[in-house]
Amino acid sequence: MSSASRFFSVDSTKAIKANAYGYLNAINYMAPANTAGAGNLCPHASPGCLALCLGWYSGQSAMISNAELETGTNATRASRARKSVQFMHDRKAFFVEMIRGIESAIRQAKRLGLKLCVRPNGATDIVWESVAPLMFATYSDIQFVDYTKNYKRMLRFCEGKLPSNYHLTFSRSETNESQCLDVARAGGNVAVVFAEEVKAQALTQGYLGLPVVDGDLHDLRHLDPKGGFVIALSPKGRKTKSDMSGFVVRSL
Repeated sequence: MSSASRFFSVDSTKAIKANAYGYLNAINYMAPANTAGAGNLCPHASPGCLALCLGWYSGQSAMISNAELETGTNATRASRARKSVQFMHDRKAFFVEMIRGIESAIRQAKRLGLKLCVRPNGATDIVWESVAPLMFATYSDIQFVDYTKNYKRMLRFCEGKLPSNYHLTFSRSETNESQCLDVARAGGNVAVVFAEEVKAQALTQGYLGLPVVDGDLHDLRHLDPKGGFVIALSPKGRKTKSDMSGFVVRSL
């Protein structure tokens, strides 16, 4: 299934899993943190997160074709960097493209007989409810989901202060485990990256005293059980699989 819009990815390995659950999963990938040189779009990222970012070091952004090797470029990274620069310096044009992308995804979902789920932050941590509040009101029948490391933002979500069609999951890093526990106590879910063998243990034994569910089945986080669950993810990409920073949990 090819993408209906160049703005959103709907045919990545992660996105395609949603089809079996009745959804088209449209993910917006932009250059993470300050990799585009236009400003930091991941202000709460830990050193481990920055070093391993899946938006930059895995999938198509890490694949270099022979032609790209010759020119020293990566088309996927260049496209993501262009969107980040546009977001920072020409936001009106950025939102024109983003809305066109949403409309295209709506049409594709309708053709396929699927519901639409949009993830605005594929590799960034932009506070969309502040930057683009009208997006959620205009598309009130669309489910939006994201991960965030913004602790205060996550607590606002737990308190019901975000748009009702926007679901957040807090992301654990090597530096924020105490915040993860606070979020769980407030009723939010926490995504944790486990080494493969440890993930299998966590699914049966729990983690940090919390129940654990498999987050690799799909990326539709609004379908996860509510009320302080750990969403177990496997490491993606070679750098993440070999990480020893503490970002990847290697023991319970």
